Amino acid sequence: MARQKYRAVLADLDGTINRGDQLIPGAAETYSRLSEKGVKWIFVSNSARRLAHQLAEKINRLGLSVSQGQVINSASALLDEISRAWIGAKLYVVGEPPLVRGIADAGGVIDQSHEKVDIVVVAMDSNFNYDKLNTAFQFLRKGALFWATNLDTTFPTEGGFVPGSGAIVAAISAAIGRQPDKVFGKPHSDMARLALRRLNLTPSECLVVGDRMDTDVLFARNSMMDAALVFTGATTREHLLHYNFRPEYLFDDINGIQELFEEENK
Repeated sequence: MARQKYRAVLADLDGTINRGDQLIPGAAETYSRLSEKGVKWIFVSNSARRLAHQLAEKINRLGLSVSQGQVINSASALLDEISRAWIGAKLYVVGEPPLVRGIADAGGVIDQSHEKVDIVVVAMDSNFNYDKLNTAFQFLRKGALFWATNLDTTFPTEGGFVPGSGAIVAAISAAIGRQPDKVFGKPHSDMARLALRRLNLTPSECLVVGDRMDTDVLFARNSMMDAALVFTGATTREHLLHYNFRPEYLFDDINGIQELFEEENK
């Protein structure tokens, strides 16, 4: 049976392409071989610890030759929203310094005072503490919008999983008693819209590859794209039993997606 013709891969990073500062074995070869066949790549990451151009620099250091335009993360979607609709808005940011600078560059006004702000943005913050929790809580009580870059409770490193921005969002949600008004990362489709704009392709021409059912595969479904799940990150085969949906393909690692394109090109 002929397979769907894919012209682009939207690949997750942590757990799919790399673990921390190490490429997953075979990832570079898969990227190189499919790129030689004319397949376009966009790397989509929920991480907002760095801006997209910094992630591109990291990927290059790991051994994949990518351009800045090939990387989109949850911060990219957030900054796009601010630059389109919220220039001049006052924001309080729980996040790492690169995200704070990116928001200012996109047209947001960073306000760390205890007066009223328009939006509270919550992301991964390695210096999160009670004072930041309380400041976010007080702004939200005064009517600020509650935005989160992503809800990933953990992310993989070379030494194993560590708490992610979702854990910080959960703490603030518990205090204020409500969920974020908007989430920019997977499984929501904001990054997919940015990717399609850059690729000039339709959803049916793109394959999402990732290691999480609740983010990557659901992201594909929400974006009307096919998905390939790999078992090099957060999800095991046993975990599949807990979901009422399935990806189109299952592979041990990202090397497996090569067979989709090889069969298509026979």
